[in-house]
Amino acid sequence: ATGSTLLMLGLSLLDGELLPSRLAICMCVIGALTLYVYLRHARREPFPLLDLRLLQIPTFRASVLGGSLFRIGLGAVPFLLPMALQIGFGMNAFHAGTITCASAFGAIFMKAIGTSILRRFGFRSVLIWNAALAGLALASYGMFTPTTPYLVMMAVVLLGGFFPSMQFTCLNTIAYADLDRADVSRATSLASVVQQLSLGLGVTIAGLAVHLSNRLQGHSTIVAADFWPAFVAIGLFSVASIPVTLRLPRDAGALLTGHKLA
Repeated sequence: ATGSTLLMLGLSLLDGELLPSRLAICMCVIGALTLYVYLRHARREPFPLLDLRLLQIPTFRASVLGGSLFRIGLGAVPFLLPMALQIGFGMNAFHAGTITCASAFGAIFMKAIGTSILRRFGFRSVLIWNAALAGLALASYGMFTPTTPYLVMMAVVLLGGFFPSMQFTCLNTIAYADLDRADVSRATSLASVVQQLSLGLGVTIAGLAVHLSNRLQGHSTIVAADFWPAFVAIGLFSVASIPVTLRLPRDAGALLTGHKLA
């Protein structure tokens, strides 16, 4: 807890406005070292609080590690998109909220067809291609401008709700596909901690990306042009989960979906 807290606080304070940048860098280094020490300790303990040996199971590793990268990207969206619409584009809360809510409709639509998609293509293929499509959808938010029609924004945000929802469903389900009953409790603890850290880290990275973009472009206040690098960054984090998923066997989670290899 200490290591992760110091690391995220340090990252969020790198801009030097609240604390000197050197102090923020020291916090990052100490946080990273603390996490490293715990990792070494956990490998030696027979019953650690967070059992990292569970990551040797391919499906659980894909859910936790690949899912972490994906959640870093998606965790930034509830923070970044409303801020871009209201501060960058000058929308009022109602209009910004209406556009943002389109993602919920995309997620609901996914629930209606998600099972059929998994049964047809299987976990591995869906996780790979869907991560690419989700990353593209999230990065495309960076193409919005104050003159972009509302309906176009809502259509893109709807896709930005559909694909991530599909990814979350796959990741949360496949995590327990190959676990023994005795390991479920420890796996749940590890997955829950990593999920929350990833979502928090996503907000931190998004805020840092907007600040750096603002500084590099020489703007005195936050403007619409400061947000597109942050959206591209969160899209790249989503795509970065693909190499982890590529290591899954082709029949991963087949018993859960009924998918049959061709």
